[in-house]
Amino acid sequence: MITACATVSFRKDWPTALREAARLGFAHVDLCAIPVFDQLHPERMARDPDGQAAEIGEALRQAGVRASSFNANVGSVIDRTAEAAAKREREWRGLARVMKLLGARTASFYTGYLAQGSPWRDALAAVAATAAEMVEAARRLEVEFVIEPHFDTPVSGPEQVRALLAAIPDLRFTYDPSHFAMQDLPFDETAFILERASLVHLRDAASGRMHVRCGEGTVDIPRLMSVLRARAFPGPVVVECLPDSPWNLDDDILAVRRLVDDG
Repeated sequence: MITACATVSFRKDWPTALREAARLGFAHVDLCAIPVFDQLHPERMARDPDGQAAEIGEALRQAGVRASSFNANVGSVIDRTAEAAAKREREWRGLARVMKLLGARTASFYTGYLAQGSPWRDALAAVAATAAEMVEAARRLEVEFVIEPHFDTPVSGPEQVRALLAAIPDLRFTYDPSHFAMQDLPFDETAFILERASLVHLRDAASGRMHVRCGEGTVDIPRLMSVLRARAFPGPVVVECLPDSPWNLDDDILAVRRLVDDG
């Protein structure tokens, strides 16, 4: 099973984040291409995919790590305007080209946050329409694009996941238990998503808190790893700690990694 370190775990430029992951003993990295974190940018990949792949590939080589996957954002999945759709298509194409050149099979996307007070049902039809386009684009581009259920988005829990699967049976997901733990959703209510999971993101979390120090929350990492191993899940399992947490992130990343390796 491949275990990777998320570059988003480090509030640093992406070449430094690669070196930090290698320093902590990881051989694989999950590359952050979410513009707000200012590491990699899908817009730049759309403009010059081969150049971006060459630059990233050289940095990976120098750090001694390999790209396992991407965590990306190409704009709000909820936005169904023609302009937003054209932007997504450009950036999907660029990202897919970079992924293929780097040997990374899967990219994960979250849907974008709900406007305050908006019911998720009003946004889910837009998410489903865009997700169907995303699945078709990935098939055409010979990569895999998946959706991450995420707190405070139209796809935040099991009810929304089931609704999306009813609309798009081929859709696959990233399973990140922190988003369920902070909503007090027990593992048994969300474990069915693992049947459709291509990626797993891991850190500890607790009620109302997306990230707590490993061992202080309610994410049962050993149980999750036991289920994954029973399913012969190949990975990647991505250790993804949030970079602005006030405790020692090196210790936290390594603590999660030990539970993954021992589980």
